[in-house]
Amino acid sequence: MDRVKVLWIIIILGNLFDYTVTLLFSYLGLLCMDRNVFIGYDRSFLHVLLVLTGEKLLFLSGVYWFSKLFDYLKISKYKWIGLLPFAIVTIFVVGSLTIVIFLVSS
Repeated sequence: MDRVKVLWIIIILGNLFDYTVTLLFSYLGLLCMDRNVFIGYDRSFLHVLLVLTGEKLLFLSGVYWFSKLFDYLKISKYKWIGLLPFAIVTIFVVGSLTIVIFLVSS
């Protein structure tokens, strides 16, 4: 499989995992979103749902258009290098959420 496709799969699946876990924590009342300036201290499920949906759509569309910049500059063989930081951050977020899930469940 192509490197770019693997990185896209990591980014998309990681963000879907982050989205569902954050909404689940919000629904259960376990969410602490002090680090998110858009949500702040408001932990209502509807507000978290709307803000998180907007953030994820903006993030994924931004990454998509950033990767299209490599095609525009005719350096598309290095597109995977442009996607690599986003995939690394996604792996870090998924790993930290997994650790939090294990800590909350025990």
